[in-house]
Amino acid sequence: MATIKTTTPALPDYITYRYANRLVYVEPAKTYEAAITIAKKEFSELADIPSEHISFNTVATVNRNEARVVRISESAWLAAVARQLCGGIIDILVTDPGAPREYLTVPTDVMSKEEIDILRVSRSSKPTPPPVRRTSSSPASRSNKSSKRSSWLPRIGS
Repeated sequence: MATIKTTTPALPDYITYRYANRLVYVEPAKTYEAAITIAKKEFSELADIPSEHISFNTVATVNRNEARVVRISESAWLAAVARQLCGGIIDILVTDPGAPREYLTVPTDVMSKEEIDILRVSRSSKPTPPPVRRTSSSPASRSNKSSKRSSWLPRIGS
């Protein structure tokens, strides 16, 4: 029977927490809860903030050239920190404990009945799958092609 070897990812020697335009080097925490504890210790104004109102963000590169701010979830904390460079910045954000959560709603009071019906149908319909591209890559299908290949470059003087 095969065995699976699991190891803790290697963490950088230190990372940088940023809060209210202030920076502090910290040893990376191994858990999300420990990270919040460190944040509260290093930034005293966070001490009385409930932990569920503190979150962490980092900047990630998507599509090879687009930098985006990404919230680090509790479940991804260790993996996200392990991918940080030594001294990498993790932003600390605080949500207002008294503010209600905001959700995007569609203003149906200004929509016509037809628009509301279209919205209902579009939400309930299943997305159409992308078309299946059929290609033949078997050696038998390639052998039926002409042995003389034409160039993709235009012929000069033709």
